[in-house]
Amino acid sequence: MSPCALALVLLLDASASIFPREWQLQAEGHAAAFEDAAVLRAIARGPGVAVTALSFSDDAREMVPWRILREPQDARDFAAELRQAPRGAAAGTDIGGALLAAMDRLAHAPCAPEEEVIDLVTDGEAAEAGTQQARATAEAQGVRVNALGVGPAEAGDWLREHAITPGGFAMAAPDWASFAAAIRRKVMLELAQAGIR
Repeated sequence: MSPCALALVLLLDASASIFPREWQLQAEGHAAAFEDAAVLRAIARGPGVAVTALSFSDDAREMVPWRILREPQDARDFAAELRQAPRGAAAGTDIGGALLAAMDRLAHAPCAPEEEVIDLVTDGEAAEAGTQQARATAEAQGVRVNALGVGPAEAGDWLREHAITPGGFAMAAPDWASFAAAIRRKVMLELAQAGIR
């Protein structure tokens, strides 16, 4: 298996609290992040990034399977797939289950990564016990969990307290209109954490 700098699982919130327009902004924001000029330059300079995307509510659903990004066109192709991917069922918000599903995907990464990261986006909270148990599993496996909460600053605080692993970070976007800029910064930070600049 060839080496890569980073294996990244994107978790997009598809729960019922996400209205259709908000889902469009969320999917578009993720896609646009992988078309950003700074992200494309970083990917071109690095040894490769493996990325996959899942939507989650009561369960997790694959949106885009694993793709290895080594050239800017690889990232643009991934962005195009993400824009076209279906949302899946809108139901509850099982963050713990989503984290476990992401770890299962990391176990099947298509390269040997130096870093394994879960990139979680949500506009809500979830069962604390299940979320904390999943975080503990991630920490034990050396997986870093980063998160972006959409809404009041307290959204980031809850994620920091219950979902983020040591070495991970939590961010907050005040609303979906500001989400694209926030997720772009988040992806750049995740690349930088893996030494891709």
